[in-house]
Amino acid sequence: MGSRKGQAAMEYLMTYGWAIVALVIVIAALMATGAFNPSYLIAEECSLQPDLSCGGHIMYIDGSETTLKFRIDNGLGYPILLEQVELTLPNQETITADEFTNPESSTTTTQYMLEQGQSAIVEVDLTGHYDGVKGETARMAMALEYKSCAPEVIGEESCYTDGSDHVVSGRIVARVEEAS
Repeated sequence: MGSRKGQAAMEYLMTYGWAIVALVIVIAALMATGAFNPSYLIAEECSLQPDLSCGGHIMYIDGSETTLKFRIDNGLGYPILLEQVELTLPNQETITADEFTNPESSTTTTQYMLEQGQSAIVEVDLTGHYDGVKGETARMAMALEYKSCAPEVIGEESCYTDGSDHVVSGRIVARVEEAS
């Protein structure tokens, strides 16, 4: 009679033992894929303000060069003159980007007239300032300086000389990737 109790106990332990082994294998597989890596759980973002949005960002390394590239979209309802972007890098160093690219013509300029509804590409070379490591997440503060070219504000004057100065703050959270 005592052996039947022992057999029942062994069957009970074997059934749950296999379930525990299967659970350990699933957890090990998830850990191997990096699902529990903290940087995997951090959402990437590029934000400024609702009508002057930042998007399409990528941070990549190509050999020893690190580059950050993002797009600025003007939804303000009037043209603006982009003057510079200031980034505060993860190592607290500040770097200024003052070149903008027209995505349609691929021309680069230091002051860029961004009409309402248009986009500009900002490409910042971070080499020597921030050395990214593939897979890590970088958080940066951003300040975008522009002149308002709204006809109600400057009248018939040139935006290049008489536009009112504005600074918009935002942030970029990007995962470092390898260039393809």
